[in-house]
Amino acid sequence: MHILLLDKNRKAFTFVEVMITTIILGVIITMVSRAFIHNTRYQQRITLQSDGDNTIRTILWNLHKELKVSRNIIYPRLEFINLQTEKKLDNMISDTKLVVRNFDGDIVSYVYRTETRELVKHVSRLPVDGLNKKNETKVIGKNIDVVVFTNRNEMNNLVGIYIESGPAMMLDSVYLMNE
Repeated sequence: MHILLLDKNRKAFTFVEVMITTIILGVIITMVSRAFIHNTRYQQRITLQSDGDNTIRTILWNLHKELKVSRNIIYPRLEFINLQTEKKLDNMISDTKLVVRNFDGDIVSYVYRTETRELVKHVSRLPVDGLNKKNETKVIGKNIDVVVFTNRNEMNNLVGIYIESGPAMMLDSVYLMNE
């Protein structure tokens, strides 16, 4: 058995010892930095998904509240009978715009603006007792990538809503109950 004897007068590290220490330290720093970068990217993905989910939930909540008390869909409106052939058509119509008549009889349109990535609500108020009410336009959703409204039945009172925001997406339907 060999015993290493250290010289008591030795006051410095050898070049090999410094190289080995540097390599070990480099491997440890690389492993730690990769784990840190991976966790940072994962956290960014989760934050983006969460922000998208929250944006979509807020928009759908507002749309549900407003559309449930609306009367009927004006656009996109289903026409199930072809007037020339008098045959029933089984297609649904989708668009980035939805127009409904609300409980008060006003015309309400929801329009997705691709250039600003916003969902905008515009209310065209009908005159009541000779008084003209002021029309209203407001943004009800921002940072949206896709919005599609689909009329889902021949009664024109069931609308499907598809929304994407970042990696999040949701599909929902609203039945207009106030006929």
